[in-house]
Amino acid sequence: MNRTSRRAGFLALAVTFSGGIHAALVPEHLKEMPPLGYSFIAAAAIGGVLACALVARPHDPRISLLARLFCLGQIAAWALFVSVHVPGFSGTPEGIETIALVSKAAELAAVALAFPLALPHRRTPAFASASRASSASGRG
Repeated sequence: MNRTSRRAGFLALAVTFSGGIHAALVPEHLKEMPPLGYSFIAAAAIGGVLACALVARPHDPRISLLARLFCLGQIAAWALFVSVHVPGFSGTPEGIETIALVSKAAELAAVALAFPLALPHRRTPAFASASRASSASGRG
């Protein structure tokens, strides 16, 4: 397993962890604020799909970029919901709960893990690496 695959695996784990927390909080939020509960269902589903995609295609930088943007969106939405009244959501601003901080920590970790994966990979031409190999062996 190479470094990219391992990092993508940890990214998938962080996204899955966040999605799992959102899934666990769906019933509570459906009772208190149904629109927020539906958004938690969407967050859990999107997190699951992204995690599966990261495992299936660990070298695809587009998936890592999507995971990064998704987690940044989750963090921004939470910051909004705990800081101001959001029209259409009567229970806002919400209080800051420990489980939310744990979820945000996982999402911040995912953002950090996704950053190098989302960058385009530089590829060296085949002749350059062959040239280096031959000069290293003393033939060049």
